[in-house]
Amino acid sequence: MTDERMLDREAEPSPELIRKVIGREVYPVWEDVTRFLQDRYPAFEPELIFYNAQHGWGLQYRKDAQRLCLLFPERGGFTALLTLNPEEEDAALGKINFYNARIRALLNQPSALPQGRWLWLRIEDHTDFVGLQLLLDTKNL
Repeated sequence: MTDERMLDREAEPSPELIRKVIGREVYPVWEDVTRFLQDRYPAFEPELIFYNAQHGWGLQYRKDAQRLCLLFPERGGFTALLTLNPEEEDAALGKINFYNARIRALLNQPSALPQGRWLWLRIEDHTDFVGLQLLLDTKNL
């Protein structure tokens, strides 16, 4: 399934457009995730950036050169991009039974990267949000 993303580099999306694209069913989850990130990781500044032509606009949480995660608003949900180094990946796999089925399936796929993995996690409900919280807890910050 191809999710509709905000791909126009010249049109930075407004908060209202982000809300509209994500949709009223999932937008409360977006609000909870962004509030959680601001409260739990205050040193990581949110910044709306154009990531690339494939993924479009995303809300990046970054402190200096260190990226916590990136959130990509999409039609009916959003995707979180997390990078895990090998130690963080091992910690995430140690919690495998605490994730929902979709996140377990992602973690059970072998990583093609020797230095860890990139996780593209589609967020559609609060169970996905709980999984995102657990994954962020594994990061060495």
